[in-house]
Amino acid sequence: MSTAASFSPLAAATGKALSLSMQRLWLTGQVLPAGARIVVQHVFRSEEEKPLEVIYAFPLPRDAALRRFRINGEGFEAHSELKETGAAVKTYEEGIARGSLSALVRQYGDGLVNLTIGNIRPKETVTVHLEILCGVELKDCGFRFRFPFTLAPAYHPRAKTALTEAGEGEMELPVDEFGDLILPRFREDPSALHQVGFELTTVSQLSLDEIGSPSHAVRVKQDGGRFARITLAPESDVPNRDLVVDVSFQSVEPQVLAGRDKAGKGRFAAIVPSSCFGVSSEEPRRVVILLDKSGSMQGAPILQARKAIEACLGTLSEADWFGLAAFNNQVQTFQPALVHGTRELRDQAHQFLMQVEAGGGTELAKGFLEAAKLLPGGGDIFVITDGQVSGTEKILADARAADVRLHCLGIGSASQDRFLALLARETGGVSRFVTPQERVDLPAVDLFNSVGRPVASGLKAGENVQPEPPSSVFSGTPVLLFGEADEAAGRQIELSWAGGSLNLPMDFSDSDIAETVWLLQGSRLITDWESRYPSLEALAPLEKRKQSRVASRLLELSQTYGLASREMSLVAVVTRSGDRAGDLPETRVVAVGLPQHTLFDAYFGRRVLSAMSVDRVSSVTSELSRLFGERPAFSLDSLRIDADIEQPRERGFTRFMRRRPAALPSQSAEDILLDLASRMDSDGGMPGRDSESRAIATIVALLAFLSQGHTAEEGVFRSHVARLVMFLKSLTGLSSQHRRTVDAVVELAREGKAPAGEWIALAHTSGNHWRKVEQAC
Repeated sequence: MSTAASFSPLAAATGKALSLSMQRLWLTGQVLPAGARIVVQHVFRSEEEKPLEVIYAFPLPRDAALRRFRINGEGFEAHSELKETGAAVKTYEEGIARGSLSALVRQYGDGLVNLTIGNIRPKETVTVHLEILCGVELKDCGFRFRFPFTLAPAYHPRAKTALTEAGEGEMELPVDEFGDLILPRFREDPSALHQVGFELTTVSQLSLDEIGSPSHAVRVKQDGGRFARITLAPESDVPNRDLVVDVSFQSVEPQVLAGRDKAGKGRFAAIVPSSCFGVSSEEPRRVVILLDKSGSMQGAPILQARKAIEACLGTLSEADWFGLAAFNNQVQTFQPALVHGTRELRDQAHQFLMQVEAGGGTELAKGFLEAAKLLPGGGDIFVITDGQVSGTEKILADARAADVRLHCLGIGSASQDRFLALLARETGGVSRFVTPQERVDLPAVDLFNSVGRPVASGLKAGENVQPEPPSSVFSGTPVLLFGEADEAAGRQIELSWAGGSLNLPMDFSDSDIAETVWLLQGSRLITDWESRYPSLEALAPLEKRKQSRVASRLLELSQTYGLASREMSLVAVVTRSGDRAGDLPETRVVAVGLPQHTLFDAYFGRRVLSAMSVDRVSSVTSELSRLFGERPAFSLDSLRIDADIEQPRERGFTRFMRRRPAALPSQSAEDILLDLASRMDSDGGMPGRDSESRAIATIVALLAFLSQGHTAEEGVFRSHVARLVMFLKSLTGLSSQHRRTVDAVVELAREGKAPAGEWIALAHTSGNHWRKVEQAC
């Protein structure tokens, strides 16, 4: 599909063209296992009678930095300059005062960006092509690319929200933390907004396997096994969710992307799977599971999270120590100290989880600081959250000071992927981010399997590698290394860790990749330093910022790599014939779609219920009064109420919707496996009245896991499989016939396969299944 096709959005009711300040957002570029180099096309058009200034706000993807932009229209084209932010703002304002077309791209805290285009003339179309470098979420078997097409409203205790009109709200963040950042208006119905789309390519040194997207319908065309083209299947889409693309490899091996730049210097990016470092130890774990129970987790996310936590607890032995906590504005803890992973205590944890209800704000820092108190001397915290918070630099500082490792599972349609990736990495943990269209429970179990038991510790690399590699490596998550090399340094990357070492050969024959690898290294370094930049320093006067170590380092990195940061911004001014000084443009802020599956009223209060007649509203009011014994917090005279985000209301429709039970889906194979995992005893076996009944229940459960591709080395339930096998090996007192059956099943588990049979159904059925197992084995 060509991106050159003309575009004009239409109103659904009338079929007439809509008057939008931004009409199109299109994504192109190349995605590699080490990161992505992309160009975002923004098309702006003015339908006003006087000059227009348009502001578009967007969040940066993970490990991202802005490189440059090109702006063009009828009869002109210009390229951006990278200037210190103060100078860039001055250049923009001077251009506006002269009546010239001016463009400014400026980064703020939390990785938020304002793209501002001023003095767009009436009926004029202006296009901005913005180049961005960004990271990907790596797994041993592939990677996930995520790009934000919208911006999620995020919790801040001092944020203010207002309902501007039916189905549209705006949010304001405190000026002392975010300066003059402009946030978009959030539209509940995105169908009348600008349209979005993408045309991407991906290239890998390994043969590609499956490519797909849980967020959008895509077309995939593979060529030669290592190259693929990924495009949006429909003509266009709406801006109410991130683009998410998953790419898997046919094999798990190290990859080294290397080439020489124009100066002849070798540049490389290496992806080293965790399997290269060994296997997880069996040392007892010290881990706290921390559940986000804020209002944005209502519905399916909180239900799946509870189920996932119970399955995670099923991996614990009596030698392991665990804690459990849930947070919103406040923190609830299961026990005041860590406890052993016994069956009795896990049952008590189940009762604790059943009492957790979603509602309130997202005080993430308060949550993990309370959880850290359960881990004197250090340990691991496993966080399940949507991550919708503001002021992330302060949260990251608190996390570094807590002296614990944070492992994050994020959930959401709009990206907080950047923040959660930093939160995990800055504390030595790992992270994953899933969409609401995906199951939360299975990724949670998969990630939890690696928590607390690194496959390697004390990892070190040569001086030519920066940023430094993580000190610990966890199962399922590869190590990403950036660096440079010359002939004197040799053509190998040297890695060492406690008990092992590895040398990776490099081939610098590919010169085209060198610049991209170098820029990806720069964007990663800038992201890391941005996360250490407190808002008070970032917004201080220039002379004071010059004394900041972080500001100095960011300025140096921006100048070295030619990438923007909070210290340097991108600006361009186009002088055209007919420019008139003194005509100040009218300002329009581009609206974005409220992220899919996000409750509008959770952020912007109750809105006009336009679909209801007055009579219907009256009848509902009476019914709620009967149910709750009180009048709902609205009236026919004033249905629209502005909400302050730090005061979530629990009355009226909001409380009614929260109390309504969610429909339970029919059980799938994964549901049954999760149930089996949660019922495992702390010795690794399934429950039963005696050793014989426990043996057969454990055998059937093991065969159920094996039949779905889960082994002791691979799959979400690998830890569960390993523990089931260990239990079967430890059994004594069985009859000789049953002992032979147990040994045969243990051998099948070693080979990673299950005999033909309806093992999932059998595992879900009580009874004596020895005969069926013996016949199959």
